[in-house]
Amino acid sequence: MKWIHKWFSIVLGLALIFWASSGILLNHRKAIRHLSLGRNYLPKAYQYQNWNNAAVRSSLEIDSVNYLIYGNIGIWKTDFALQSFTPWMQGFPKGTDAIRTMRVVKTPDGSFFAATQAGLFFKADTSEKWAKIPIPLHDERIQDIALRSDSVFVIDRSHLYLFPNASDPSHYQKIQLLPAVGDDNKVSLFLTLWFLHSGEAFGAIGKLIVDFFALVLIFLALSGYVYFLFPHRIRHLRKKAQQFQGWARVFRFSVKWHQKIGIWLGGFLLFTALTGIFLRPPLLIPIANTRVDKLRWSTLDHPNSWTDRLRNLVWDDGRQRWILGTNDGIFSVDRHFREQPETMTGIPPISVMGINVLEPLDQNTFLVGSFNGLFEWQPQDGFVRDYFTGEKPVAPANVSKPISKNMISGLVNISEKRLIFEYNRGLINAQVEMPQMIKDQPFPLWNYALEIHTGRIVQDYIGPFYILVVPLMGLGTLLILISGLVRWLKRKKAKN
Repeated sequence: MKWIHKWFSIVLGLALIFWASSGILLNHRKAIRHLSLGRNYLPKAYQYQNWNNAAVRSSLEIDSVNYLIYGNIGIWKTDFALQSFTPWMQGFPKGTDAIRTMRVVKTPDGSFFAATQAGLFFKADTSEKWAKIPIPLHDERIQDIALRSDSVFVIDRSHLYLFPNASDPSHYQKIQLLPAVGDDNKVSLFLTLWFLHSGEAFGAIGKLIVDFFALVLIFLALSGYVYFLFPHRIRHLRKKAQQFQGWARVFRFSVKWHQKIGIWLGGFLLFTALTGIFLRPPLLIPIANTRVDKLRWSTLDHPNSWTDRLRNLVWDDGRQRWILGTNDGIFSVDRHFREQPETMTGIPPISVMGINVLEPLDQNTFLVGSFNGLFEWQPQDGFVRDYFTGEKPVAPANVSKPISKNMISGLVNISEKRLIFEYNRGLINAQVEMPQMIKDQPFPLWNYALEIHTGRIVQDYIGPFYILVVPLMGLGTLLILISGLVRWLKRKKAKN
């Protein structure tokens, strides 16, 4: 146990400091939204090349000549030949995280609505700037917008909002979606573990408590290095008859509080590490479809069964119904949202990362794209075929498989051309030069923290084995904490 506690801590200590620090940043996205890093300081995989890294999600025709393309790069105005690009984000908050755009729609009177990671924005036809619509949101991430007649329908990750008059964004109503038919009033185990790991299960106070545990982990790692390194330094100073009392005081303080804090709070750190290792593949896969009772007295303990589930909204003209894309399947609901949504069967394979493309091809056919590929789908008869091969999926729809060869991140329709974007390779069926000013957009600090926390930051160096970073780091942390506890108990028993 002594060997495990010592050498695992020395090897993993620095990584644990980065892991805990990144976790604190992840808990405060809004506060750091305006902060970014230059991409030239990041591994090659994070450089923009050929519209990769979800640079583009979709497009919108605004007149006979001009189009908008949008995604992680924000909103840009271009022509049908995709040769000129002008930023179209005046009025958006600062920071590349804030300009990430999920959907833009144009209303009949020429106004625009934009769904961004920083909220819902409106731009009148006569205005040069976007203005944020002040909706009281718990989570500002707007997921999708759908336009039908003169009404605008907006979803965040948990709720639906209706703007009955598209030209007047000041009037809206919040629509509470009914639970789906057959809903068991439970939540996914993944969401429960996510909320517990981040502290969000108990609101802002819960997040601050988890932040405190992260600081405790940082202190334990640093004091552990003091315990390992300072005796050598103190002995060296003693031999040379130099002052060492300051080093000795730091050493005694670190050892004392390393032991005390480790014993007092080790159980909480164990729980945090244990919940975290199930939030990434491969351990995510076996729990992806598991549902559990709502945690009592937590933020999950409320009647809204759609909490953190909603991702896409599109009108099905052929069946005259709405289609709801979620992180755990696709649902169908009536035009007025008065009935219980119904789970749709015969759907395409969908990654647990969610649907990135849900676009109508014609009155009866949709294109559905995710990290599991791109498929043509006819909801009326459940017909599904692979867009690239024309074949039916080999396996039935399965949300547990995380990725496929074609990790579809976006689709653009411009001048009768359909451009398909894959996350790693970028634009895969055409050649369009990516302007340098777009390539030079910095990388959001929040996403940098996410890449560290999930282990993806080392993907350039160890390839697909990066997927093992989180479970191995979690296991190593568990062994460090358990071995430290066992050593303390043995010493206490020996004293008695």
